[in-house]
Amino acid sequence: MERELAELEDARARGQALAQLGESLTGVTVERVTRELSEPKPDTRAWTQAFDAALDARLRAASEVLARAARVREVQRELDSLRARELFLAASAQRMERRVEVRLACPSEGRARVELQYVVGGAGWTPSYEARADESGGQVELSAFATVRQSTGEDWSGVRLALSTARPRDNATPPEQKPLLLKAWERRAERKVLVRRDEVQQHVQAGGQTPGETEGSLRTASQGLSVQLLVPELAQVPGEGSAVRLRVARTKLKSSFVWRAVPKLHPVVFRVARLVNGAPFPLLPGPVDLFRASGFIGRQALEPVPQGGAFQLTFGVEESLRVERVVVQEIARDEGLFGGRRRFHYAYRFHLANYRQRPEVVELAEHIPVSELDDVTVELDAKKTTPGHAVEAMDGIVTWRLTLAPAEQRAVDLSFHVDVPSSYDMQGL
Repeated sequence: MERELAELEDARARGQALAQLGESLTGVTVERVTRELSEPKPDTRAWTQAFDAALDARLRAASEVLARAARVREVQRELDSLRARELFLAASAQRMERRVEVRLACPSEGRARVELQYVVGGAGWTPSYEARADESGGQVELSAFATVRQSTGEDWSGVRLALSTARPRDNATPPEQKPLLLKAWERRAERKVLVRRDEVQQHVQAGGQTPGETEGSLRTASQGLSVQLLVPELAQVPGEGSAVRLRVARTKLKSSFVWRAVPKLHPVVFRVARLVNGAPFPLLPGPVDLFRASGFIGRQALEPVPQGGAFQLTFGVEESLRVERVVVQEIARDEGLFGGRRRFHYAYRFHLANYRQRPEVVELAEHIPVSELDDVTVELDAKKTTPGHAVEAMDGIVTWRLTLAPAEQRAVDLSFHVDVPSSYDMQGL
């Protein structure tokens, strides 16, 4: 099959070369006809023969290329099937068969039910989700799916699956601390430099224990650090490793929908749903397909969420809400009697517009620096900053919650300064 596939590829390459030859003949013929049109007695019979030869070459090339391409697809399908069969046979050849003998002693005559449990390799599952926003009802329907694969060589037909949320690779062995070695050497004094540092700080988020409405007959069993999910329906999983997608649960979670804009990072307005995991199991990391009333919106990666943990999902961009960030001022001035300190002034203006048919509430967020040094201070200029904001001191985020009427445009100002000793160099925010 591989030899035939290679021959077909060569034949298709010859057909493509013939097609290029036909195109070249057509170009030469057109050039010749254009040149002979200015002559007193053009040979139209020769024109016809030249065009016929070029057309015949192109038709033969197209027919040969199409025929070879169809055959290539057939051979490729057969070859893929044979390769999959080869892998299955190779895995089956490495299987180990074990025989179990059980001796039972019953005090009286009767029937006894024996259940045998054993562990096999080559089986696993990965989670995925679908989230459908119901904005009028203030909820999100979150469906959890499991993509199951197993290559044990034995088909699972009509089995009831139990899926565990345990992650042995992450939880099996605790890290070991190694000794800290200190080394020191003398060096000359250097000028201090303040540079921009972007960090993502992971904080534990735990919402209220708001249970969601889980549809279906999902059952869960606690396993200490993990949860065992019992798939409601009987499963059919082939033993050659092909994937089977099974629905595990569908849970309706209460949600608050907000419009959020972070124009410094992306000058658009997003529809964000704030949720609390009310499902009877933790959410494992996996892709989430997002849907609104208009249909499919996009895909988002979901981070691990414990039971009762808070998380967010983004349901697309709204073009009828606009936001723009304008730099008003970014300057540095010397302060103090002898210029011992420098003050950096920063001022920004945000333009928001609502082109929807109803009033909308928009959350506008912008961050300001957070000082980790006692001699470096950051202060918000209250007189030049639009009131109604909230400041998260730990993360340095300034947030406005604005209500925009239909066809309303509004400007929001932010102003702050940073005082730095002259012995420091600061390289931007």
